[in-house]
Amino acid sequence: MHVALIVVQVLFATAPIAVKIALRELSSPSLALLRAAAAAVLFVVLQQVLVRERVLSRGDYARLAWYALFGVVANQLLYITALTRTTATAAQTLVTAGPALTLLIAIILRRETASAGKWLGIGLAAAGALYLVGVDVGTGRAAGNLLVLLNVVAFSVYLVISRDLLGRYDPLTVITWVFLFGALGIAPLGVPSIAAEPGGLSLATWLSILWIVLGPTVGAYYLNQWALHRVEASTVALYVYLQPIITAMLAFPILGERPSPRLIPAAALIFLGVWVSSRFRTKPLPPPAV
Repeated sequence: MHVALIVVQVLFATAPIAVKIALRELSSPSLALLRAAAAAVLFVVLQQVLVRERVLSRGDYARLAWYALFGVVANQLLYITALTRTTATAAQTLVTAGPALTLLIAIILRRETASAGKWLGIGLAAAGALYLVGVDVGTGRAAGNLLVLLNVVAFSVYLVISRDLLGRYDPLTVITWVFLFGALGIAPLGVPSIAAEPGGLSLATWLSILWIVLGPTVGAYYLNQWALHRVEASTVALYVYLQPIITAMLAFPILGERPSPRLIPAAALIFLGVWVSSRFRTKPLPPPAV
């Protein structure tokens, strides 16, 4: 069980590294479409084999398309574009603020009630995120950090508003249709971008794309759902803290990245904020996704 949870964090932690390698030859809309479309195909196969559940109404299809705007279109385009402007380690550190930001969105949308403990956790995580976003203000890295933070906000909105369908459908059914609609939403930007690519991608780029789809997308999601059915959500959430550590350990030898001195205090504030908010929350903290 715990081995599976560690594998999930390793898979998520490798996402920004693989993305940065692929971005050496691909534009961000091209990579976003390739990831979403390939993942959608694999999720369809998994859903048909494991669940075979049908969406019951046109209204639910409309909701799934709406969720896809936040959960895939904005999420993927913002995250992948951000990695053209910031480091893999900084991006993954900001992603771990997701649970606290999700709680904030839930309070704003009146899906959860506020309390002093919740606000303290949100405030600590927000302080850490803003501190890291403010690194090298006026440079491309600060802009990249801000895009990651916006990506986390978009996915947090998706997690909050999608709860109604997740209560009526299997999570695999929901994520399958969200990725299908998401791929269609990215297509207007992704298709012209792919058509304009020079072609002749290197083996490293193709392997990176394959890994992004199979590892941090389909594989990590499936293992994470498997673990959530067997252990408490709070236990799953604790493993999230491993992600930026693993990313930093891999980014230095693979990408030559050196973490900013601000990264450690920013990460400490974010981790503390997520932990505090989880202590005062009645609903499970959702894991971040990238």
